[in-house]
Amino acid sequence: MNRLTFLAAIPRDAKILVFINALRSFSSAILSVNFSIYLSKLGASAVAIGLTFTGVSLFSAFRGLLEGFIADRIGRKPLLLYAASSMVASGTLLALSDNISILILAAIVFSIGGNIGYTPAVQAILSEKVVSEDRTKTFSINAFFGSVSSIFGSFAGGLPEAFKATGLSEIASYKQTFTLLVVTGAVSFFLYLIIKETIARRDLDNQNNEFEEEDRDERMMLIKWSGVVALDEIGGSFNNLISYWYYLTFGVGPTQIGALSGVSQFLTLFSYFLGFRMAKRFGTIPATALSRVPVVVINILTPLLPNFMAVSIVRVLMSLFSMTDVPLRQSYLMGVLKSRKRASALGLVAVVGRVTSAGAPSLSGYFYQHVSMTLPFFCAASFQFASAGLMWLLFKDIKPPEER
Repeated sequence: MNRLTFLAAIPRDAKILVFINALRSFSSAILSVNFSIYLSKLGASAVAIGLTFTGVSLFSAFRGLLEGFIADRIGRKPLLLYAASSMVASGTLLALSDNISILILAAIVFSIGGNIGYTPAVQAILSEKVVSEDRTKTFSINAFFGSVSSIFGSFAGGLPEAFKATGLSEIASYKQTFTLLVVTGAVSFFLYLIIKETIARRDLDNQNNEFEEEDRDERMMLIKWSGVVALDEIGGSFNNLISYWYYLTFGVGPTQIGALSGVSQFLTLFSYFLGFRMAKRFGTIPATALSRVPVVVINILTPLLPNFMAVSIVRVLMSLFSMTDVPLRQSYLMGVLKSRKRASALGLVAVVGRVTSAGAPSLSGYFYQHVSMTLPFFCAASFQFASAGLMWLLFKDIKPPEER
């Protein structure tokens, strides 16, 4: 069965979720290109913009944690509808207000400017719409279409220039693009309405005694999983300033760096299907751990190579493995946890990963300036190797239903 045939065969609600994810990714990519520039056009300082994105990252993580717990108690669908409504509200604010303080507050509350805050309920309900045997492939396809939409959204980031050419003012040109967020939120809301809820409202207090021992085991497993994933995210965050490293080390500019980024993004699309093939052959945890090995090796090699061309080749190769583990980790966690704990688990993993990795870019900048230009790459490799090793040791015997 080829991938398109499989996509046609998955349940209707799963197709809707995949489509909405792609639509939201498109809007998110436009915002990631334009929002910081828009704030600067309104007069915001570089410090204010930087603090805004720090606030967006941290608040969205804690919001995801709260939404995860709520979704496991009242159901997935209310949180889906809330997420869509927040997109409409944030897009409306962007399109109507010029007040920097209001826009910064809205950015933090609604996660504007970075990746749109996907409620944990989305991944939880997607995993519950397909059978266990199809879950990993569905997550891979979902990630693939989301990434394709992000690439098109990045290209669409130039729309303000196109609107400006029609005679609109500079500020009005940006506002036109932000109305796409309103449209995306409205379409998402109406599509979410026709999705069927996967869990019923329940009185969890009456179930605590029945599941107390099992819940204790799951809590311990989730703590270990969050720690292992956080190590990998810390490692990845040490590479957040790599464009700056290219500039300092080789003197290359945005054109060369942008071309490398574009090629890498394109090849990243294939990493999702590579991950699925590896999981099918070796199992989810072995595949996840193995996918980190090329990443570790290339991070070590990068600062040792003599020129930009050599670095470009190995970094492009790394992109084939850079996102392999993402849908595998999502699918695995959804498979080994009970339905009523899935959204809460996703929120917890997200908050631990984002908070613990928040300082890595700052450390990289300090290392570049005061210690060594190579040290951040070795730190990235060390954390990612530790994550892969611990994941193998701690979880190789805990298998999702389809592998038992």
